[in-house]
Amino acid sequence: MAKAKKSYDLVVDIPEDMDKETMMGVVARAAAETGLYISHIGGYSRVKYPNSVHWHFKRDKKEAGLIDATFWKEGTRFWLIVRHNEPQWVHDTAPALKDALDRALAGI
Repeated sequence: MAKAKKSYDLVVDIPEDMDKETMMGVVARAAAETGLYISHIGGYSRVKYPNSVHWHFKRDKKEAGLIDATFWKEGTRFWLIVRHNEPQWVHDTAPALKDALDRALAGI
């Protein structure tokens, strides 16, 4: 029997020629529009997604929960990761962040 996933993804369509610098600006604008701040920028699974950029979004430093996002240029992929056990605000806010990302990308 397959193991149950601990999270779900919200995939954001990105142009094939998207570069890291442009994506960093898009992410910053979308976070601000959604009332989130970026608490961490790093990489995500260097073996599976080499050269990826990974973000953590939070509403407040003292509040539990976060939204993850990963940009992987080589795979022309950008997605939000929401763990099922996150607080309700994460599940409510992740679609709004995705919408803000979609709007920011449409403006490029």
